[in-house]
Amino acid sequence: MESDFDGRMEDAQSASDRAARAQAETALAELARDHERLATRIITPWWYHPALGLITAVFAGAHALPGVWPIAAITLGIVALPILTTTYARVSGVVVTKPAGPRSRRLLIATLVMLVAAMSCSLAFKFLDVSPWWALVPAGVTFVATVVLGRRYDEALRQEIAAPRTSPA
Repeated sequence: MESDFDGRMEDAQSASDRAARAQAETALAELARDHERLATRIITPWWYHPALGLITAVFAGAHALPGVWPIAAITLGIVALPILTTTYARVSGVVVTKPAGPRSRRLLIATLVMLVAAMSCSLAFKFLDVSPWWALVPAGVTFVATVVLGRRYDEALRQEIAAPRTSPA
């Protein structure tokens, strides 16, 4: 009798385990579809990166300007950033505030390093008493790099969101 009872308990438990496993697999499949849908929603509009590039170019080139113009230019950039990001959020309906994986993190860091280097060059031009026109070089590099790296960042971000890496159990 005892063995019949044990056998039925094991069958009931294995049926319960199978049901739980099937439910978990269904939930994981739904989560994967959600990731894919989210990745399609965060496609950045064509105008976003050129606008961001213009703002970063202002930051990069502003320090070489004479007088109070650097303060005015940087203030304009600071005001423009939240306008750009809130407009993007309103258009897309999604706000992504951080990288989703290692590739997007590397691209974000590369963009930030490039911006700091360009701002440093612009500042050095001012202290070296070089013509302010030379500030157009780091500003132009910043604009191009922001557009190019920004689009690559978005591509990496979408891929990392669509197919997230799972951590080992």
